[in-house]
Amino acid sequence: MAKKSSRRSHKRSSKAAPKKNQNRTIFWIAIGAGVLLILILGIVGYTSSQKNKAPATDAGITIDERVGQPVDRTTIGDPNAPVLVETYEDFLCPHCADFTFELGPVLLDLVKDGIVRWEYKYRVIGGSDSLTANMAAECAADQGKFWDYHEEIFRQYTDKGKVAIFPSNLKKIAADMGLDTNQFNQCLDSKQHLKEIQKIDQAAAARGVDGTPTIFINGKRYDGSRSPEAFKAAIEAAAGN
Repeated sequence: MAKKSSRRSHKRSSKAAPKKNQNRTIFWIAIGAGVLLILILGIVGYTSSQKNKAPATDAGITIDERVGQPVDRTTIGDPNAPVLVETYEDFLCPHCADFTFELGPVLLDLVKDGIVRWEYKYRVIGGSDSLTANMAAECAADQGKFWDYHEEIFRQYTDKGKVAIFPSNLKKIAADMGLDTNQFNQCLDSKQHLKEIQKIDQAAAARGVDGTPTIFINGKRYDGSRSPEAFKAAIEAAAGN
């Protein structure tokens, strides 16, 4: 009887082994799936964070130097260019940040080629905070650095959120860019360009601009695709190319 009992006990332990191995396999599969999920989320997060980053450029090279065309405050490009592109934007508009880093390079390439003259215009959507950022951009324009300053505001807004347009940070951007900080800070603190920006904003409203970014190509509102290819094709069509 003792032998019989021993044989039964051995059979039970043989059946338990496969089950234990199966549980171990499931455990490692679950671990692997978890690691894979973390990797996927990391890649997605990194891709999202990089989306609105400006293309890398040579250190110290300004936008007007890159395109080699005249700059008149918030306008860049050959005055005789066949296409005038007007963009109404707001520094608190995430879609404007998208536009700056996705379609802005398309425009700047066309500016460089003498095809486009680009006019940036203010549309105040975000209230007093937008006004402050716009005034800061105009103060940078006083020193011929609007285009680089406007790009940096959008870059920092993408990375930091609303803190990017706090007056202290707007002043820091100017200092980091090497602007005359005494002139810039006095300009911003005194709201030197407030009435000018309000006038531009009122004219935009009268033109029917009720959102940002709003784009006009040779005076005609552009509501087409925002893909770089389609946008470039529309401009080239306006140029007669």
